[in-house]
Amino acid sequence: VGLLAGGIALTPFTALHDILFPDESIANGLAQWEFDTDTGSIAAALFAIVYRYCVRDGEQENEMLQMGVVAAFVLVRTFSRIRVPVYCSAAPLDCGEPFGYLDTNMLQQLVGSGLESVVMFGATALAIEYCYEKGYISRFR
Repeated sequence: VGLLAGGIALTPFTALHDILFPDESIANGLAQWEFDTDTGSIAAALFAIVYRYCVRDGEQENEMLQMGVVAAFVLVRTFSRIRVPVYCSAAPLDCGEPFGYLDTNMLQQLVGSGLESVVMFGATALAIEYCYEKGYISRFR
């Protein structure tokens, strides 16, 4: 469920980023799109496993738990996809305006990757909940 739901949800976002509006670091947009979609699908599958173990039978009413599992995966994926520009200096990290640690380029990456991640993991969680409701899969006890 996670592999398909996450991959399908992520596909249009990675197509926009990798094929239609690539940045200078993407040399082969179509190959990068395939790679990003494949790795996103794998991440969504792993998320689905963790989600099923965390949101067990009797926990389905705990929305904070559900959101917390999604948020944990969103944060990890979002921050891991940020690339530090070549003009930044290290120890301590300084990239310039507006925050020193994060510049405009990095903030754009943060927002873009964050939106992709929210859609991917959110859609996966919704697909799992739908499958629970329909009886296709059951909650762990």
